[in-house]
Amino acid sequence: MTDLLDNTDGLIVDWDGTVVDNGRRRLDALRQALVPYGLKVEEDWYTAHAGLPVRDLLRVLADGRELPAEEVVHASRQLLLNGPPPEVITATLDLLQQACARRIPRAVASSAAAVLVHTGIKRLGLDCLLPVVVTVESVARGKPAPDVYLEAARQVGAAPSRCLAVDDAPDGLAAARSAGMRLLTVSGATLVPVT
Repeated sequence: MTDLLDNTDGLIVDWDGTVVDNGRRRLDALRQALVPYGLKVEEDWYTAHAGLPVRDLLRVLADGRELPAEEVVHASRQLLLNGPPPEVITATLDLLQQACARRIPRAVASSAAAVLVHTGIKRLGLDCLLPVVVTVESVARGKPAPDVYLEAARQVGAAPSRCLAVDDAPDGLAAARSAGMRLLTVSGATLVPVT
């Protein structure tokens, strides 16, 4: 996998579904937070939209109905923060460790809330591997816009065209592609190039 890092001045990874395997936990937390409002989330729909910021997901789910988005977001976050730490995706962890050994700057570019990403990094002891975190709160537009990836590249001091991005969701891959980065995605237990 070392050759994946050749000609790379920055490694930028998504958080949910890329560094950590927490899709099921996030879906369960969102489902629980929506119970009082009678909204259900189908797993296939959620999987297809998992790269979007949660407020965007809620806007689509509400379908024009009144929904106290901030209350739902808060309830969902509390369930995630108070639950067990997420599991690390080994292939991404290996790539991060290789990049660290080669002194390639690393960053997270995520649509998740900063509190969830920072808490996860600390709980899993990944501070040294992921020193830069850019979340949806840091930029004007969330994925599929390229903003989080472009800001992460800026913070690690690398031209976007010299960055390798790793993302698992269609909106995240679209964001990284729009930023002009080379792409890898998570496929089962491995990372594979996206053309």
